[in-house]
Amino acid sequence: MMKRIPVATDGSAGGDRAVEYAARTAKDYGAELLIANVIGGYGLPDKVFLAFENAQQTWLKDLLTSLSAELLTKARERARSMGVATIQLESRTGDVAQRIIEIGQKMDVNLIVVGKRGAGAITQLLLGSVSQKLVSLAPLPVTVVP
Repeated sequence: MMKRIPVATDGSAGGDRAVEYAARTAKDYGAELLIANVIGGYGLPDKVFLAFENAQQTWLKDLLTSLSAELLTKARERARSMGVATIQLESRTGDVAQRIIEIGQKMDVNLIVVGKRGAGAITQLLLGSVSQKLVSLAPLPVTVVP
């Protein structure tokens, strides 16, 4: 029996499809839906990010945190419109796949739902790098939504 279903989204079309799939599944099982967003290294190589001054780093962190909250709110609204009663939101920073795995382990879930391809800067070169990493590293089942 599934009690909680986590889904990772980045606000992309693939992330939206993953949220919809997870919402349908949560509704079918009467499970809680956990919608997560991970700000992955701010989309910048560490050297580039560290080259910014503290004020610039703070501004960028605040901007990305705000964008994360906005996309999580939209995902929650979408899931509610599909009839999911209990929804939890989670925003983190760091390595995307590792943080998603940590969320899954912390929340004691049966599986992780993720989109096949996200909104990363290099999606044209490496299709589905996060979903591929999750499938390879996660100690629990991963459902990849096309």
